[in-house]
Amino acid sequence: MEYKLQLHDFFIEGGNREKSHVLLHITEPSNEKERQKGYFFAVCELNNTGTKDIVKLQNIVDEIESRYYEAPQNINENSLETVLKNINRENKPTLDDQVQKHCVVGVIKDQEIVFSFCGNPKMLLFYKTKDDLYKKMDLISANQDETNDQLFSQIVEGKVTPNDFLFIGTSQLGEFFSDDRLQKIITTRPSKQSAQHIERVLSDIRNEFSFGGMVIHLNEDRPSVMAGNKRQPLPKGGSIKSLHNLFATEKNTASTMSPSMFPNINDKIKNAFQEEPSEESLEQTKNWPPSMPAEINSAHLRQYHAKPPLPQKTDVYKQILTTSLKTALIWLKYSVHFIWIVILVIARLLINLGHFLSLLFFVVTNYQNRRRNILENWSQQWRGFKSGIKNLPRTTKIFFTLSALILIVFVFSIFFIRANQVRLAQEKQSQEIIREIIAHKDAAESAAIYKDDTTTLNETQAVKNLIAQLDCKKYKKECDEFNRQIDDTLSQIRKEVVVVPDLLFDWSKQAMGLFRLAKINNQILVLPSNSSTIVIYDLLTKQSKYLDTSLTNFNDIAIPKENDYAAILSDNKTITLYDPQNSSLKTADVAYPNTDTKINDLIIYNRRLYSLDTTNNQIYKHENTKTGFGTGKEWVKDISVNIKNGLSLTTDGDMFVSKTDGTIEKLTAGNKQPFEILGLDPALKTGGQIWTYTDKQYIYLLDGTNKRLIVLQKDGHLKNQITAKEWKNPIGMIIDEQNKTAYILDSNKLYQINI
Repeated sequence: MEYKLQLHDFFIEGGNREKSHVLLHITEPSNEKERQKGYFFAVCELNNTGTKDIVKLQNIVDEIESRYYEAPQNINENSLETVLKNINRENKPTLDDQVQKHCVVGVIKDQEIVFSFCGNPKMLLFYKTKDDLYKKMDLISANQDETNDQLFSQIVEGKVTPNDFLFIGTSQLGEFFSDDRLQKIITTRPSKQSAQHIERVLSDIRNEFSFGGMVIHLNEDRPSVMAGNKRQPLPKGGSIKSLHNLFATEKNTASTMSPSMFPNINDKIKNAFQEEPSEESLEQTKNWPPSMPAEINSAHLRQYHAKPPLPQKTDVYKQILTTSLKTALIWLKYSVHFIWIVILVIARLLINLGHFLSLLFFVVTNYQNRRRNILENWSQQWRGFKSGIKNLPRTTKIFFTLSALILIVFVFSIFFIRANQVRLAQEKQSQEIIREIIAHKDAAESAAIYKDDTTTLNETQAVKNLIAQLDCKKYKKECDEFNRQIDDTLSQIRKEVVVVPDLLFDWSKQAMGLFRLAKINNQILVLPSNSSTIVIYDLLTKQSKYLDTSLTNFNDIAIPKENDYAAILSDNKTITLYDPQNSSLKTADVAYPNTDTKINDLIIYNRRLYSLDTTNNQIYKHENTKTGFGTGKEWVKDISVNIKNGLSLTTDGDMFVSKTDGTIEKLTAGNKQPFEILGLDPALKTGGQIWTYTDKQYIYLLDGTNKRLIVLQKDGHLKNQITAKEWKNPIGMIIDEQNKTAYILDSNKLYQINI
């Protein structure tokens, strides 16, 4: 027989999150190396707590999972034990001691189970005896250590044999299900039905507490797929022997961190009274299949993806250091020589300056009556200089004067010739630019005739760049003619569509700046930029109403394909859910992996939330939960991606991010893909709202600066650009591609156009 691991969970959300919150976490490995470590699970309950502690516990569980799968194998110690030691050390002061914590974290691999716990969760093993009767074993009370203050104080290892059931649940379950009742429910029906029955009963209670748990079972009804390899099942009751053997060898992580004088005394005493397993049992355990298929039915199951390793920078740093040292030595050699010369010059100047200042001091203060002598000495030097000039021969004076005049004329001639050369060079360069302009203009006109839009744009852009280099003050007539001809050429490829929009509603008299809108069923929700009131426009009645909220600083709004709610982003991180049935608002649970987070935009795709964090250059993927969305996981993997200036986010399976510089970043599976807008004139200088979807044919981009709606094919080529004379600064859009309709928000006015 080959056995299948079956795991089925149940979860019921209570009415008071602060009083009771339950976390279920099941992880499926994504590759063979991780599958050798098994399935990671966690069942946790927090009572009398707040969002801060809930997020902390979620982060702790995520960290345990990540470190466990990334930890190397250790034959002397279980990987989970190593991880929990570090978690205990790092997170002892993290959670408030007044918060009631009941948590089980562990790993299931084939028949082996390794787990640790804190508080008083419920964990029962129902095993078969030789008489084909089920008995129960409380795994928590058998290993309770109330004197230890560690988060996860001990490790328990064991095996679960076929036909046995392992039940893990939150502590509040004991108030409604006794151990005997759980035994009767779980052992008399399939594990999936047991989980469904428990969830159905707890759902009818409807109190303030949340409940959660899982039923684990090894199903022996699956036929073996390994031909010629028959294996005998473990004897009935084998799991209880295995777990007893495990409990005798349990390891206390707190003791490991703070060892006593006799660290192994407890193990020796327990082993002395422990029943040794039989040779037959050991042989059967040895021959048990190393891996089994698993059937996990859980809304909380997710696949583990290892974090990309950080690049090794040791060699790079070493090379940079060596090069820097060599360069520094060369510069030091020449610097010392140069500094020595400078020092000598400065020293000479300082000596002369010091001598002059000392003489000046004597002149000012008449110290030692030296003023008269110094002034006479200076006068004598000046008279000697004038006398030398006066006594020069007349011929010498004439030649000196002529030389000075010739020098002045020579200098002015040099400047005049140089200026004339510059003027002639500029004239020659201008004529060359004009010839290049004519050549590129002719090439652009030829490309436009043959519908080669890319070449036409490149050639016209070259003409514009050359015109910018030309002195249009001097060649004004030529510049104006070239610009007119280029505009005529571009008009042939711009694919401009001028529409006359229908004005649906005008809120211009309202003291609010409307900037973003979204359509849900027959309602259009419009967000203000300076108010807490949301505008709701009904497409059927053509009337608008106002929804007062306590929200401020709206950022964006996203609606899933199912049109059953709207997610409103405010304060760059808070998400509020709008119910169109009763126009009610509800704050959604959401968390981000980084504390310093600024969410600029969000979308909902396949019921998952994707949020754009410009501060951390990241896009987060949030799983859908009953109370909102889970903690975001970093989706961008490529370190070359730069979306710190991202404005708007959309997806059709691939992710598109519109950025403030007018470019669009395309990402596939978290990696950057080449994407360029082709055939668009004028080119984008600033970004705007972007939108597409899986079943849509085009990408739509709103350019408020140039008052146009740009329609792109999925490969980046321009389809057309829609403009209207009525538009002043279009800022928000809704695209209904199926009905060939678009709604444009411009200056607090709602327009409808055909696309």
